[in-house]
Amino acid sequence: MTDDATTDDMPVLRWEDEQTSENPIAFLTDLASKCPYASSDKGLAVLRREEARDILRRDLPIAVYHIPEEVSPYLSERTKEPLLTRHGPEHLALRKILTRVFRGHVLETLRPRIRERFEELLDPIMERGEGDLVKELFHPFPAHVLAPILGLPMKDIDMVSAWVDSSARWTDIFLPREKLSEIEAAWRSLEAYLLGLLRERREDLKDDIFSELIRAMEGHRELEVVGIAMELTRAGMDTTRRQLANTMMALLENPSEWAKLSADPALAPGAVEEGLRYASITHHMSRQAVAPTEFAGMPAEAGEVATVLAMAVNRDPRAFENPDSFDIHRGRNAHMTFGFGSHACIGAPLARMEMIEAFTVLAERIGTIEVTGPIERAKVTIGMVPTTLPVRVTPRA
Repeated sequence: MTDDATTDDMPVLRWEDEQTSENPIAFLTDLASKCPYASSDKGLAVLRREEARDILRRDLPIAVYHIPEEVSPYLSERTKEPLLTRHGPEHLALRKILTRVFRGHVLETLRPRIRERFEELLDPIMERGEGDLVKELFHPFPAHVLAPILGLPMKDIDMVSAWVDSSARWTDIFLPREKLSEIEAAWRSLEAYLLGLLRERREDLKDDIFSELIRAMEGHRELEVVGIAMELTRAGMDTTRRQLANTMMALLENPSEWAKLSADPALAPGAVEEGLRYASITHHMSRQAVAPTEFAGMPAEAGEVATVLAMAVNRDPRAFENPDSFDIHRGRNAHMTFGFGSHACIGAPLARMEMIEAFTVLAERIGTIEVTGPIERAKVTIGMVPTTLPVRVTPRA
């Protein structure tokens, strides 16, 4: 923000403070109770839902200021390519293409395959009576679902999944610069792989999303088509697997809600939506001004950034009753985990379907469940996601 725009009573958010990383939800919601916004060295932080809605509904690109050209010219250039960082007519045209691509694949026809694959991955855990839900189940599941839908050979799933794991971290605005070389290597590998697949597939188009993308984007540059395919691959695999882990963790920390779901697996849609709100993997949604404008009624110059903090926005008491309670019976649940406005997630219906089937199956098959060891979690900027979740289970009688 410009110097004369910051008011004296606006709280200051210091990203490096221990309270921001150690207890972010309590800290951010406390800030939100004082003011809809906070000032920070990365621009304006938006803490309440209505104000977030006002900013996210605008046709602005997602900010990628955190990847300096002098550190990684390749990533600095590539991260300006995807759908995420476009705006205006070009962005609208690409979204229309993707909407047509997804509309051509009726999601309901995928439901049996999604359920079957989840059950296959769950079977060994149920047979042993123990396992790691993250490493054995939630992590591989979305990749095994998405690969055939996108048209990726099943033999390449593990390799592609590893590249997705690394390259997806580019959206972390607090990423240490020394990690960029690892991300760049994974990005280059995934790009080269998909470019080769695109050239093969052009000679033999099939009934999959990659083929539909090639048809719909005829006349576009190869790297543009591959960039969109990469974005779909990362979003479809990485975000779903992390949200599954976060929602499961919330259910384990709230055993009364797990008991309700176990008693009635038809409550899975409510559990999924509440998990998306209460235990969102989305930490920040940044928008960058492309011309002089205003954020929160204050002037902002081109290049300045407003960042919506989902952990605060999704617990705004003005929008959610008892926001700090995990309640799978919650009614209207207008969370912002899938974004809002021009950059709302196109793949949200597929992600929801995967998660609903997953939690339906878990509720139907598990009688008892208990955590058996320490749970490691990722840092706050990528959603505090459990990276391990060791449990002991008994099958339902």
